[in-house]
Amino acid sequence: MKIAIVGAGISGSYLAHRLDNLGTEVSVFEKSRGSGGRVSTKRTDWGQCDLGATLIPAKSEYFKHFMRDLQQQKIVSGWPSKIGRALGSADGSVDVQHFESDRDYFVFNQKMNQACAYWLDGINLSNNSLVTALRYIASQGWQIKIAEQWQVACYDKVVITAPWPQTQALLQASELPFSLPLANLEQKWSSCWSVGFKVNGITATDTDMFYLKQQAVQTLVRDSAKPFRPNAIGNNERAEVWVAQLSNDLSDRLGKEGKLAAIDYAKSAYCQLFEQPLDLIGHTVAHYWRYARPSPEQAPLGLISDVSSGLLAGGDWSFGVSIEAAIEAANAMFEVINSK
Repeated sequence: MKIAIVGAGISGSYLAHRLDNLGTEVSVFEKSRGSGGRVSTKRTDWGQCDLGATLIPAKSEYFKHFMRDLQQQKIVSGWPSKIGRALGSADGSVDVQHFESDRDYFVFNQKMNQACAYWLDGINLSNNSLVTALRYIASQGWQIKIAEQWQVACYDKVVITAPWPQTQALLQASELPFSLPLANLEQKWSSCWSVGFKVNGITATDTDMFYLKQQAVQTLVRDSAKPFRPNAIGNNERAEVWVAQLSNDLSDRLGKEGKLAAIDYAKSAYCQLFEQPLDLIGHTVAHYWRYARPSPEQAPLGLISDVSSGLLAGGDWSFGVSIEAAIEAANAMFEVINSK
């Protein structure tokens, strides 16, 4: 059986890994130059930072066990050990409290997209391959169009794991052998600006991650403190790398053109929290995630599938947007593919 997977994020990479372990012939097509999707790591000449998912909360007992198994394989580490919650007030002051949670927290070692690289090792991965359409040919299977060119190979099954707005657009552009009520599957999605920056000094706190409430920035993470991160800043330099993620509402208002404003918000949030001058922050890098998460009132869509033709679509949006949901989607699609 030959299977094509569109998207090399968490769901696509882990699904490919599970199928490959069964001896299935898998090909993965990714529009970007690397794997990971929204577990993205940016490398710069002043350091690296995770501009996508900054850490991995584990809620269910299954996912906690799954992550602990990866920890034994030295693919992930438990981190951070301490989380703070910073509450803003009308006078501009910030009240910092310890954050208690029933979840376990992890990060992938070396960089946040490292697990995808591990799962895709030895699998046929085509980067810089934007899939623009699909078509089903009777007695042959599924054919994939990359950019403007239909590919020669045909596949028994095809799986789409891109964010739902991109998956929906791909389905609408494709020649499907069945009708799919796409108009009934509309979702409103929010964006997120993520900003990484170098701090010229060592921050006087033993807390590596903060949830900021009622503020423009929703999280602040000391990215350079994560386990097994390379020291790309310099051995003789006292410096750190932090990542700030803006609130979804503010990111929507700023839009894709709001990069400079997003950087200013991120720098201000750090300096206000730690009462530091703005000139303490040196280099910055920012990324706009257009499809960060569905609006809170949107219910998960579940898997989209037509078993008879061998088409499946799923991802973190299927079960609630998180890395835990992405793994759940990969497992669910694996069961559908291998069901008799």
